[in-house]
Amino acid sequence: MKVLVTGGGPAGSLAAIHLAGKAEVTVIEEHQSAGFPVQCAGLISDSCFDELRRFVSDKCLLNRIKGAFVFAPDGSFVELKGKSGAVVVERKILDVELLRKAAENASIRIKTRLLSCDGEKALLRGTSGKNYLSYDVIVGADGAASTVARTLSFSRPRMLSALQVECRFEAIDEHMVELYFGRDYSDCFFAYAVPLGDTARIGVVASSEPRRYLEGLIKKHPSVSKRVKGGFVELNAGAIPANLVDFVKGNAALIGDAAGMVKPYTGGGLYYLLVAAKVLGETFPDLKAYKKRYIKKMGKEYRIGERIASFYSVLKDDDYITLVKVGRSMQGIMPELHMDRPSSLLKIMPLLGKLITHPRLYTKICRALMM
Repeated sequence: MKVLVTGGGPAGSLAAIHLAGKAEVTVIEEHQSAGFPVQCAGLISDSCFDELRRFVSDKCLLNRIKGAFVFAPDGSFVELKGKSGAVVVERKILDVELLRKAAENASIRIKTRLLSCDGEKALLRGTSGKNYLSYDVIVGADGAASTVARTLSFSRPRMLSALQVECRFEAIDEHMVELYFGRDYSDCFFAYAVPLGDTARIGVVASSEPRRYLEGLIKKHPSVSKRVKGGFVELNAGAIPANLVDFVKGNAALIGDAAGMVKPYTGGGLYYLLVAAKVLGETFPDLKAYKKRYIKKMGKEYRIGERIASFYSVLKDDDYITLVKVGRSMQGIMPELHMDRPSSLLKIMPLLGKLITHPRLYTKICRALMM
């Protein structure tokens, strides 16, 4: 059986790795190398990295993270540490090493782009021009702007815009990420700083105009503006899917950003696509079983994650200030939370109700969670 995987990023490489020995796999990657362009802050949980360590080396490990400082719009913040730690990875290295691992059992075609597909064959354009490649199954791992999804008329997820810079930054603690909430820094999400020693990846996610929000964060935020030291070394922009879509149709399957496989409340996707790649390998060649088992494993996390993400549009600046104050009383229950499992939030909801004395705010939170 012949499988064509479009995209040589983590989604495509992990799909190919888990299909090893079950099919004749060809992976195509339109860029000269995996890992470009960078569209990720590189923050993943310890448990996710432990899984990836089966395929990659410590060369891609940049920093270890203990927790997060969560900022209200007025500059006040609370320190939160959950059940899992995290790491910052260099995607340029991670992606290359994953693709190299995939190449042990798959044919890799670099600088080759999918132009169209019809269910039996794909029209490709590579360094030697256009050619057709027949396949029995096609796996769309080609990102948010997936050609597979567009050509085969899959439903598309709602997209958010992301913009990130790397620059010199004076972190409060180089082993803690910083999250910034408030309507001046995103209209529907949050902004962040991921420390890398003397520098940090500072970015925003918004429904539109991310540059305006990023400039406001760097120039006007009561804390960030005092700690950005300039020296901008990299600028990255991209789209982040905001919801999971139907990802199987006939002999075609989507995985990763192409399917909207990201945590709705953070935009991170490596853990979710790692689970998907394992399920794809376990159920192959039954694509309907791939979809059914993945939804069974992860459906609850998506549903709760979407409810958490709804907070960002519901809560106002004063609400975040109140929540930061409440958060300082919650240090003992934060270890119940896991960054890859939004369902862990349900464990602390009864205690949260006792701590939030403002009835309007608590009602907002409860309504969002019960939507």
